[in-house]
Amino acid sequence: SAAGQGKLCRMLRVLYLCFYNLFGLCGWAMILFQVVSILLEGRVTNLWKELEGTVKLVQGAAVLEIMHSLLGLVRSPVSRTFVQVTSRLLTVWASMDPLYTYPYTPFPKGKGCNYSIDVVECSEEWNYYIGAMTLIAWSFAEIIRYSFYGINTVSPKSVPFVLVWFRYSGFIILYPVGVAGEMLCAYMTLPLLQKGMCPRFEGFLQTCPSYSVTLLYVFLANYVWGLPWLYTTMLGERKKRLYPKPAPKLQGVVFPVSKNGERSTTNAAKEIFAMAMESTDAKMADKVKKEKNWRFGYTKHILNNLVVSAKSQKHAIEIAENGLKAMYEKFEFITEDNTTMSFKDALAKRTGSFYTHTVKGRKGRPSEFTIRVPYKCFHTGKETMLEGHELIDQIDRWVQYGTIEPDCGEAIKEVVRNKSWCDLSKEYFVLLGATSAMGPFQLLKELGANIIAVDLDRPGIWKKIITEIEDSCATVTFPMRMPFKGQQGDELYQLCGANIMNQTPEICNWLKECVPKVCGGKAVTLGGYTYLDGELHVRVNLACDAIISSVIQNYGAKNVRIASLCTPTDAYAIPKQAHDASIQNLKEAPLWQKILHAMMSPFGRLLPNTLPPFKDANGKDVYIMDGLVVAQGPNYAWAKRLQQWRAVLARSQGATVSINIAPATATLSVVSNKSFAAAYGGMHVFKPMEVFYQQVSNAVMGALLIADISNPKSAASPSVELENPMLLFSKNAFHGGAMRCLFKYTSIGEVAVLVYFTKLYGFYLLAAAAVVVGFLLRSV
Repeated sequence: SAAGQGKLCRMLRVLYLCFYNLFGLCGWAMILFQVVSILLEGRVTNLWKELEGTVKLVQGAAVLEIMHSLLGLVRSPVSRTFVQVTSRLLTVWASMDPLYTYPYTPFPKGKGCNYSIDVVECSEEWNYYIGAMTLIAWSFAEIIRYSFYGINTVSPKSVPFVLVWFRYSGFIILYPVGVAGEMLCAYMTLPLLQKGMCPRFEGFLQTCPSYSVTLLYVFLANYVWGLPWLYTTMLGERKKRLYPKPAPKLQGVVFPVSKNGERSTTNAAKEIFAMAMESTDAKMADKVKKEKNWRFGYTKHILNNLVVSAKSQKHAIEIAENGLKAMYEKFEFITEDNTTMSFKDALAKRTGSFYTHTVKGRKGRPSEFTIRVPYKCFHTGKETMLEGHELIDQIDRWVQYGTIEPDCGEAIKEVVRNKSWCDLSKEYFVLLGATSAMGPFQLLKELGANIIAVDLDRPGIWKKIITEIEDSCATVTFPMRMPFKGQQGDELYQLCGANIMNQTPEICNWLKECVPKVCGGKAVTLGGYTYLDGELHVRVNLACDAIISSVIQNYGAKNVRIASLCTPTDAYAIPKQAHDASIQNLKEAPLWQKILHAMMSPFGRLLPNTLPPFKDANGKDVYIMDGLVVAQGPNYAWAKRLQQWRAVLARSQGATVSINIAPATATLSVVSNKSFAAAYGGMHVFKPMEVFYQQVSNAVMGALLIADISNPKSAASPSVELENPMLLFSKNAFHGGAMRCLFKYTSIGEVAVLVYFTKLYGFYLLAAAAVVVGFLLRSV
């Protein structure tokens, strides 16, 4: 079975990495022992004669670490691993080997070193001392590293603190010493190069090309940026591991306490998902309970949750109801005075609220509202402001290429053609997380909307919101801790806002009064756009769900239109056309992609995107995609499942639900991670993938929101019957190519990184290749 194969693969991975780390540990321990013995016995000139084979074997094996990173066996960044391993290999084979194995030495026989501007010439004995220093620094660093990773592979919690401390402190001394040794070894080969003796694996003399000295200086120059980059990276990791920020006071919505007394996200997730599926598929629920490695095994259970939900509308609603009910009953709420109660009780018992204030824009309404998309192509950098026919033409290109779904293209084009839809002066929106990077605040403001904004009680946030609204024709209503008495500027900003996660009941109470008063019985669109890292994402989304549920209950489902965004890195029921397009894209893939696919698919990379369909309760084929990314973690997937549960339930109750898939977007929080930024930079080579800048995503997803609330024939409307309830999430999908990509979204990242770096450093790689070819031709 797939589950059995997954367990076998994980077991083999652990066994292999344990063996590799043990080999590295023993190898470097042997090298350290031999170096120290040679120094103590005064046989320093025998250093390379006795250690050459061992050093080449142990250090040469480190090439595997690049493959480990590339294939995802470990989470180390490919770029950093490549730089570290390559510098070591060059030091061993291009510096130490020729320096210690030429049949005679060109160096003076005196003691110490002779220094000049052009060259450092040391006696033969000093050369060996520098080599010994380098090997000792390497040995200590690697013994610590391999010990740490060996234990961490088996059981991260079993790594003793002393080893953790050495792992993240030893480099402070060992890295500079090791790098100094590497640079000196490389620099001391300069006399060899100048006298016509080049590195050769065979160890005999040859004539050096004229550019060999230049190459040496280029190699040494790389340490100028390489060491600070590596050093600062490790200092950052040291700070996170040894001196983590103190955990903030636990308050508001919190995870339940498990049997061991801890607030475990793993235990809570397994319990909630099992309870959600218990009544519809007891076997699947039991598998969730028995999962031993939830952190890395959660994806199959999320996929199973989708499959069972897609069997029928009854299943989808039942799973949504059970999942939400379980979360409200199991999660807890901690008040400011440290009182703990169930989240359900907190919502029912707490009576606090906020004051209300409204700010109106000072600009007059334009004669016409329109949708504009500031399109900047991510991989070419070309910028264009798209509107009208130009925007429609670009939408057609996206549809034709497969970057977005046809119904998505038609929905946006309808908004472009119907300019009256873009006049939002009579529309009302509640934005939870108003200034979120992926939220529609900017677009709604430009189109004159009436916004009820809820965001953190931070003056900087409210200065941004209020000043931007004042410079528009929109209005904003917001909560205040004290009544408005003419406060302006900083005095006003200090009083605005509410903490969604910590003040959930108070926000529910405030909106219960505010929404009818502001909207006057007209429909309101209630959008949840909050995002936080890790377990906070589940907590804040549950708080948002409680607020949405409260508004639906108090204002009526038919008067409420809920809105949120889906991610392409999730599992969905998809149209058959998207499934077939993925198969066709794989057939038409470039030759190099087919070759890499054959080589890397056994290792879980460049896997086909298509999964076999299954039958629903009516015997119809249901096609699905699995875009879940293990590295994003189970909490992110859980928060998204929570949003989908609410969407299914709210639509069944008569609410309009706008919940469209947004594309991979280069927000600041994403591209600040260099690995993600590199992957985004190379993703476009996999048809029909395209990454978008935040301004583009905001505009197109805002246009889709307008289409959903304006067009009664939109799939968002509960009056529109769907073939399958789970197809709601793939309607109007601006997925950026994820649905139709030839390979699974989760399996292209490493290759995309290599494509990006090849593009970025292609000239240097070609130059290096030309140099290698030159050496080979000269040696023939």
